[in-house]
Amino acid sequence: MRRRDNQQSVDLAPKHKSEAFMVSAYRPVPFRPSVFPDVFFCVLIAAGLLPSAIVRAEPAEPPHARRMTPDQEVWVDASAGRVYVGGRVVLREGVLEMFACPAQTKEHESIVAVDAKGFLLHTSLLAIGAEPGTPVRFEPHYKPPTGTPIAIQIEWTDADGVAQTARAQDWIRHIDTGEAMELPFVFVGSSLWTDPQTGQQHYLADAGDLVCVSNFGTALLDVPAASTQSNEELLFEPFTERIPPVGTPVRLIFSIAPVNEPGGEAPTTKTGIVASPATTSIDEALAKLAGAAVGTGSTPALREAWQAVAQSEPAAWPNVLQTLSDASPLAANWLRSALAAASETAKQTGLKDQEAELLRQSIRSTELSNLSRRTAYELLIEHRPDERETLLETLADDRDEELRYDAVQLLLERAAEAGDEPNGTKSTNREAARAALYRVALSKARVLDQVEAAAAALEDLGEKQTLTDIMGFVTAWRLIGPFDNTAGAGFSHAEAPEKSLSADVSLVGKPLADGKSRTLTWSSYTSRDRLGEVDLNTGLAAEQSSVGYAWATLTSDTDRDIEVRYTSRNATKVWVNGDLIAENEIYHDGSAVDQYRAQAKLNAGANNVLIKVCQNNQPEPWAKAWGFQLRVCDATGGRIEGVTALQENP
Repeated sequence: MRRRDNQQSVDLAPKHKSEAFMVSAYRPVPFRPSVFPDVFFCVLIAAGLLPSAIVRAEPAEPPHARRMTPDQEVWVDASAGRVYVGGRVVLREGVLEMFACPAQTKEHESIVAVDAKGFLLHTSLLAIGAEPGTPVRFEPHYKPPTGTPIAIQIEWTDADGVAQTARAQDWIRHIDTGEAMELPFVFVGSSLWTDPQTGQQHYLADAGDLVCVSNFGTALLDVPAASTQSNEELLFEPFTERIPPVGTPVRLIFSIAPVNEPGGEAPTTKTGIVASPATTSIDEALAKLAGAAVGTGSTPALREAWQAVAQSEPAAWPNVLQTLSDASPLAANWLRSALAAASETAKQTGLKDQEAELLRQSIRSTELSNLSRRTAYELLIEHRPDERETLLETLADDRDEELRYDAVQLLLERAAEAGDEPNGTKSTNREAARAALYRVALSKARVLDQVEAAAAALEDLGEKQTLTDIMGFVTAWRLIGPFDNTAGAGFSHAEAPEKSLSADVSLVGKPLADGKSRTLTWSSYTSRDRLGEVDLNTGLAAEQSSVGYAWATLTSDTDRDIEVRYTSRNATKVWVNGDLIAENEIYHDGSAVDQYRAQAKLNAGANNVLIKVCQNNQPEPWAKAWGFQLRVCDATGGRIEGVTALQENP
């Protein structure tokens, strides 16, 4: 079980455009400067593309930098590639989830509070060339956050008036080793949430998750390695002896991290690092890189091992891919960057046919991990781009989400062009040809943006589509609640539905506001949302500190294994036929489709699915969302024929 209280984290789906297609009206979307036009102008000003006179700014300080807005301490020196942010020390002892937070948010678990909003720092980082990546993902497997590595330097003046500097990592200590943190920070980019009541948009990192040392889906900057979410297991604490007194003014300087920054990306030839002759054998090098561990930093042994792999011949790449298959996220970063460097060198001579065939075999392998297979694919098409479409034609049913995504994208592209003659005219059967290909794409698609694209195209061609049916969302439920969740106690307290399910019961619920008792019974609810969202604020009652239950009945034509994939901003538990299959005591988490995944078994005949959804009492408008979305599918995310959900409750 994972627990994270009172956080506004967003757990987005991995690496695809689907992150922008969240479930429901309160979905966050990846941040784009056009959402905040005034801030986007600030980026142009910082880059010298617009005159600074249009902003009512104080004299630029530090020198050569432009202040982004008068009421926040953020300056950008685009030519030097630096962003300056003012703040102060707020914590020297305790446990850390952040290195830095916006003022008046999470000072109890951050070393520095800055006088700036997250969205302004985001646009400032864009101005110096940083590129946002993808947030952490915990389900179904951990995927670390990605993005441009960012170095953070701290400047302050000590009690004697002497100027001091340090890296942000120097102020962060690993609890177990006592050593300074050696992980880099990466520019994830956070996301936006739209208040369904007012339509106002909120940049989620503004709630506190500015520069994180514990993985959060809403982070602006995060660490690209597994970290924890409970106070009992936090990895880092302030390096008290190195931090000036609380209240000391500081200035943080953000820049794109040099390759050799401790804990940063392993060097590649694309960054201008010239590989020195390797003295380590490839087998020894792979063993060393596979052993790379969080907290060890960029040691001489690791750098020497990296050089050996970076200079390897293509014939050795299958061995590297085999090692990558079992590697930790940190070791995988070393291995993949070394392969990228080796691939750059190999371009001078090109791949031999036998070497290319070894990569094809790796792509087809049933033993290698999806990451290794994907890496083999990228290596092959980098050297033989003409093979891309031929390869993708075989991958539309692939078990790897990313390879399948690219294959489906090719189908969508071909469908859009189907029926076009070489001379630019349209064939008479163009619509039929397009529809046929879009149907194939729809049957293969597993990521929401591609499902939507294929369905929309078929709708335009006159074929009605229902996303809830296509993706297997459960829309018909029985609801009961609210029960009490004061101080979060309801999550662990088992109400009657967890013990036995009966439609004909009367239960005692959460007391009414005037203290009188409340009697609860099951009520029918059918979601009309395009993606099956169940809104408990309307289905039960718009009350915080509450617990609600939803019960659905599925029928299966045989015993079978399934995946239950669901989304909720609230703390949840899920049971199938009385077996607890998932629990996540996380409040106000993200609303990405398939946010959580769990395996379950259905019996032939009727099956019960029960979900418990707990709301807390945070006062912010975005914290009032209370609901969920759930679907049943196979291991690839496809709809299962032979499994049906009750469409209308009695």
